[in-house]
Amino acid sequence: MYTDTMLATGESGARRQKRKASSEDESMGGSSPTPEPIGRKIRSIDSRRAVSDEDPVAAVINGSPAGRRHGSARTPLSTPATPSDGRKRTRMMDSGAPNEVTLDKLLEPLEEKDLRQLLDALIAQNPHLGAQVRQLLPKPTVNSACSQLVRLERRLESAFPYNKAGPAADDYTYHRVKPALEELRDTIVMYLDHFTHYGLHAASANALSHPAEWLELLTQATDVAMRMPKWDRDQNNAIRRETLRLLADGWLRAIMATVRWSEEGHIAGRDMLSRWAQQLDRFFAEEPALFEPAVQVFQHSFSQYRPRVPGRAPVGTT
Repeated sequence: MYTDTMLATGESGARRQKRKASSEDESMGGSSPTPEPIGRKIRSIDSRRAVSDEDPVAAVINGSPAGRRHGSARTPLSTPATPSDGRKRTRMMDSGAPNEVTLDKLLEPLEEKDLRQLLDALIAQNPHLGAQVRQLLPKPTVNSACSQLVRLERRLESAFPYNKAGPAADDYTYHRVKPALEELRDTIVMYLDHFTHYGLHAASANALSHPAEWLELLTQATDVAMRMPKWDRDQNNAIRRETLRLLADGWLRAIMATVRWSEEGHIAGRDMLSRWAQQLDRFFAEEPALFEPAVQVFQHSFSQYRPRVPGRAPVGTT
């Protein structure tokens, strides 16, 4: 009986303590957060320590000292490394418009024909630039002139339409190649006048200084003109005849200029005069009527080197 009474008294006391604690919590205006069990907190610390020992990056994320031991804390992951050209890249990326291609890169893929057309259009729109461009260009030489004549001759050959039997000489083919033929003729005449207009030892900068230069220009240009095509219709051969006539006149003027040059005390080399005689022989055999005046003057002035055409008596010996 006494024991039962004591148990009942203990239980009623425990209930009173519980009600008292509950009433105190309510009087404070809310319930306090439930503290985390000690065992769970220890397991969380141990798990972070294990991850940080295996992965330094994870240690930095978790704030573990292991990250500092591995050196990761010195470079935070949220801050990227700054490149050496960071400011330049920033300007490029911040620009509202895309970067323009530089002028040299635009000109680089253009072919020679395209560059010429571009330059011609620029000078046509700005005529005052013509003199400036001329000053910047290198002065023409006999070698550069002869090289250009060879290129124009190749352009003439490529202008012929394909024919199984070879280049034709009819009117259709003539009109196909006429522009290239006229360009070749005009270029020959232009360089002939440019280099020989003032003769030898003139004050002009473009004058020839030695007869050998005149010989080289005339020989190359006459060879090119001799190779001009001959057409079935005679009137289509007018371009070729006119070009050869001007060149024959150039030979005559060159010989007369060389005579005056020798009279001034200069010595005309034997080798040079022998080459002149050989070239005149060759051209006289092809076009005797055109080159006869030049041959006669050469025979009179340099009789010891006078040209002799095989199978033909020298001009002026009859």
